[in-house]
Amino acid sequence: MLTPEKIVIGLVLVLLALFTAGCAGTASGTKSSAFSGDGGVSVTDFSLTKADALVVIRYPAIIHADAEEPYFHAFSINAIGGEVPPVNRTKKVTQRIAQSVIAKSNYYVMSLYRELQRDLPEDTVLLSPHIVLWDRERGLYSRPILATEQIPSVLTIDFSVYSFPDPTELMESPPVTFGDLVTPLFVLHGNRWTQPATHGLFLASEPMLQAAWDQSKTSADRNRSSRLKYGAPPWQRELDFIHFLTGRDRDSEGLPLKGLDEARGELMAVEVYPVEKIRMPGPLLQDLASDYSRDPFVEAFVRGAAGSIKLMLNRIDHDRATFFARQQALARFDPELAVAFLARAEGESVRARLQLAEALIEAERRFIGVQSVGLFEGAYQGDYGNKMREMIQGEYRLLEERRDLARKQNMTTAVAALALAGSVYAASASGAVSGVAMQTFGGALMLGSLWAMSSTMEMRAESAEMSENFLALIAPALERQISVQMEWLESKERISALGFAEFRNKTLTLYQARIRSLKGVFEDDCEFEHPGFTVTGRWYGSCRGGRGHGRGYGVIEDAAGNSAEYLGEAEYGLASGTGALILKRRERLGASYFEGGFAAGRPHGVVRVEEPGERPRVREFLGGKDVGSASENKLEPLVF
Repeated sequence: MLTPEKIVIGLVLVLLALFTAGCAGTASGTKSSAFSGDGGVSVTDFSLTKADALVVIRYPAIIHADAEEPYFHAFSINAIGGEVPPVNRTKKVTQRIAQSVIAKSNYYVMSLYRELQRDLPEDTVLLSPHIVLWDRERGLYSRPILATEQIPSVLTIDFSVYSFPDPTELMESPPVTFGDLVTPLFVLHGNRWTQPATHGLFLASEPMLQAAWDQSKTSADRNRSSRLKYGAPPWQRELDFIHFLTGRDRDSEGLPLKGLDEARGELMAVEVYPVEKIRMPGPLLQDLASDYSRDPFVEAFVRGAAGSIKLMLNRIDHDRATFFARQQALARFDPELAVAFLARAEGESVRARLQLAEALIEAERRFIGVQSVGLFEGAYQGDYGNKMREMIQGEYRLLEERRDLARKQNMTTAVAALALAGSVYAASASGAVSGVAMQTFGGALMLGSLWAMSSTMEMRAESAEMSENFLALIAPALERQISVQMEWLESKERISALGFAEFRNKTLTLYQARIRSLKGVFEDDCEFEHPGFTVTGRWYGSCRGGRGHGRGYGVIEDAAGNSAEYLGEAEYGLASGTGALILKRRERLGASYFEGGFAAGRPHGVVRVEEPGERPRVREFLGGKDVGSASENKLEPLVF
């Protein structure tokens, strides 16, 4: 006869069996990333300037107290890899996971930074940590902590790692960053002129495709509008991951896409990086806290990703990629020179000013390079990095025990291990895992002890404390006295400052004391026209009779949102001669790019054409009409 006690026991056993079946997976990941190659690629930089960085790496570093709840909410309802049950979205452990994404991104980004910094010229790989903010007008957003993104750069990387918000899915298939498992999120973009057909977007993790596309399009639109209106401040791009969290149901259908390292590599399309749960080499994690001479994340992911980045650097025209960012940087020193730069003026007075200004921008890049090294030393080599490695090592040992126990179907320890997994996420927000906590992993069979440890960790996992800890960590990198030697012509000058604001004040003072007067007239408010528009636009450069005439830059936009940007030679307000044109129609994704000959505002002669989702082609044009293929040997490209 079934007594109530037997019924209860039976139900408990059934529930435990169901639980074990649901979490008995071995939390496996792929042992090789979609980024292939050994990273042994040399980068050749043929650019005309030393003022630019090659790579800027952006990542989430701090959450402001006011942004905590909006970030937790956005993180829980915009999960990558599945839906989170509403009952789990407000749990404390879900908030810990959200915090761990920030904490671990701070650590893992340093592996990518070190790998690129090792192979690229000194101070050409810069870090740009972001703070996550919230206000009533903008909602959740991020902004850079340093002035890194004011330095012209060829490529920009948005990097973070990710974990699925529901801790009960730790042992299943959704993406996670725990122990030897890492899920990187990756976006690679540049100035829109680098690849106009995709607004400068090269690559994006699959879930963030639409968010990254929207950001790149907005960046192109805002920067174009700022030049059209003159004086409007450049738009600041927030982190693509944060932008992804603020919108739901973004559909990337219809975007020009291609697979990673696909044979169709020449297509003007965005490479899709799949969501990967990468399993790092176990032997490198077993004693990671005491021996990290070989970085397991480099072995599993970074080396291949860095190799792809370096290949892309070799394919890109660096002067084209940084031209407009250099113009914006010059405008901070000298607005008159910035206009002459758009006109690509070659007079001696322009060259003298340009040499001095770019020498100062190079000095700023080197200053931020020193700050980046300071961030790396604190977050990877310092106390923060040591504690993160302790925690990752402990997580790995826990997972290995859990995998072994899953094979043995030990239900009690399976439940205990899962409880501990939730508790470790609390520590990951602050990196505060002590040696005592690490010893506790070895005796993970006492459920009561686990929950006691979880409670202790929870007290140390508030994101406000994490922010304070990280700010204390980076303060020495930001506030220490830094000296940079600037070389200009045959003179050398050492500039020392406590912080970037003081450094920039000194560079501005130095520039104003040494500049020469410009010879030549370069206007910033002449008329520019295009046959496809009924309105007139703005011309920067040489003018005649109030219209663009000679070399310069023209921009035009109508009320419907159609636009054109032109850099090159003009006659009486219309593109004529050698130049490059970006044409954007509101109803089309991406933009069309034409480079070569122009007459009366239209492509004329041999012209290179780039359009979304297609291979670049060299065509013969007659008065704007494509009349057939042409030899690339006859193309006269624009010199940026």
